[in-house]
Amino acid sequence: MLRVVVVGAGAIGGPIAAHMAENHVDITLVTKHPDLAETIKTRGLQLKGLEKFRSVLIKAVPFIEDLEGNFEIIFLATKGTDVEAAAKAIVPFLHEDGVVVTLQNGIVEDAIGDIVGRSRIIGSVVKWGSTMLEPALIEITSSGDFYIGLIDETGNKQKIQDVSKLLEYSAPVNVTDNIYGALYSKLAINACLTTLGAICGLYLGEMLASRRTRRLFMGITTEVVKVAEKSGVHMEKILPLHSRSLILTGSDSRLSLLKKHLLIKIVGWKYRKVKSSSLQSLERGKKSEIDFLNGYIVQKGEETGIMTPINSECVRLIKEIEAGKREIHPDNLLELPIP
Repeated sequence: MLRVVVVGAGAIGGPIAAHMAENHVDITLVTKHPDLAETIKTRGLQLKGLEKFRSVLIKAVPFIEDLEGNFEIIFLATKGTDVEAAAKAIVPFLHEDGVVVTLQNGIVEDAIGDIVGRSRIIGSVVKWGSTMLEPALIEITSSGDFYIGLIDETGNKQKIQDVSKLLEYSAPVNVTDNIYGALYSKLAINACLTTLGAICGLYLGEMLASRRTRRLFMGITTEVVKVAEKSGVHMEKILPLHSRSLILTGSDSRLSLLKKHLLIKIVGWKYRKVKSSSLQSLERGKKSEIDFLNGYIVQKGEETGIMTPINSECVRLIKEIEAGKREIHPDNLLELPIP
């Protein structure tokens, strides 16, 4: 039997670990907190929302250093801000034929590949939602699926099937030969909604009701598409129809722009009560994942010679907020350049 570890007991790692435990997988969950590990072992991790309410007992340890032996599959479900440290700590526990599966927002695969080796990385896009209401209590808020794929063609193709089977316990899985295309497509949306929400402090509906903000949305995604194209990445159509149109429609005709404005307004209305995850992190005094979102696009833009002025300014504003030099406020959006 495969030995599996999930690092991170939050909104994504928690349910994934619980679903595997229910299906008798040899799974260990790393929680980061001793009290949480004890709770999950003795009283269980609780799931609710779209799934029936239940408690799932899971073998758990507080820290990576508490693991014993080697593991064939390691799921990294930490925040992007913690993922590099987690990858470095987990290397001694990775089986010689093992793989590491990334589950973060943004694109962390390059950074993790430098630590454990690109041929051992399986990238993923998570397209379902959940919220950690409190430690060991997670609400599944939206259904969806996974996209997974090797980031290097020399990777272990058998392991991609093993990972797919394990993730199927949580949601349907799509295996792709173009995982970077899928990652860029999700990044294009997160770099807008997550980051702009953190900069201004507004819920999605109020934010996207503004024509100026919708133009910023289009500008950010345009920069992402240009960087992807220059990097040789073909962006996958993994998102709902409205999102695919927003990202992948290249026409700047008046009709196309009107359509995009309408589609963004629809997105804003549908998710009007959604609060940016980066905003929630900043409000708790924690760092955001900006380096793996807009920061990643800025870095790749510099490497490929593509200008990314809006994404660059987004990074600057978030860094100033993190440093305590700027308050979260709607007026911050006025400092971003309109395309």
